[in-house]
Amino acid sequence: MTRPPTHRRALDVRSWLIGLLASLVALACIVIVVVGQMTVGWPSLIAMLAATAGLITLLALYNRRSR
Repeated sequence: MTRPPTHRRALDVRSWLIGLLASLVALACIVIVVVGQMTVGWPSLIAMLAATAGLITLLALYNRRSR
């Protein structure tokens, strides 16, 4: 017999998806910083600052959740 799905499994999938999304956002921010560093100008500086703010936000969210 099969057991009905439990609520815990749904939370595991949700946390896995959140982790995957956070990893993709972090990777995108790192790529933006690296590409922006190779170019000169205000638009690349603004992009790098936004990506750095994104990384700091991800770190703050992780720290808040891991208290």
